[in-house]
Amino acid sequence: MEECTMKKILALGMLGLMIAAAFALGTSATFRDYRVNRSLHIDVVTDDSELIDLTPVQPYAYINDRGKLVIDFSKNNPNWPGNPNSPYFNASWNNTDLGSGLSKGSRYNFDEIFNVSNHLWEDMNITVRVVSSSSNIRFYNPDGKIYVTGTSNKPIDSDSAVSYDAKDVCFVLTPGDAVSIGMEINAGQESYDATITIYAYPEGDEDFVCGPGGV
Repeated sequence: MEECTMKKILALGMLGLMIAAAFALGTSATFRDYRVNRSLHIDVVTDDSELIDLTPVQPYAYINDRGKLVIDFSKNNPNWPGNPNSPYFNASWNNTDLGSGLSKGSRYNFDEIFNVSNHLWEDMNITVRVVSSSSNIRFYNPDGKIYVTGTSNKPIDSDSAVSYDAKDVCFVLTPGDAVSIGMEINAGQESYDATITIYAYPEGDEDFVCGPGGV
């Protein structure tokens, strides 16, 4: 297989956020009572011929009409409860700002926003690396399945994601395995843009250390 088909690069583009300060931690897998003036939108560029699958888990994530995974904290998300076609429809959300995005100046942790899985290869382990361009966005997995790249540190929750500065993480997928990606998002005090990139390699082809033995 040619190298270009053996390495996966997925880009997630994030819109700029306008922010200030205060903290709100711990969200569930439902839209919450957020009244904001800025939404958060992340596009995931996928390629079905590559190495891994991405699957939305929380209502914030969905597959759009172009077959791409999108993470959207706004009313534009088709799962938003004020949308009559949403599986979470609630008429009381009509004509409100409920669930319209992330509050300015807030910190959030979202467990299991989407899964990364190795369901395409029956005899190959896949090493995956997830990188954020901004320390305002970090990653974790409550089951302890991901490492900060080049170390043995496991970010398992929002606090450890912050303490380990887990903006560059990695993990290995065995055939049929799936790993959930949680995100710690700090709105900060200024407007910013960020990019998240996901790389995938046949195990052994990566040029970094993932897991115990990392330096």
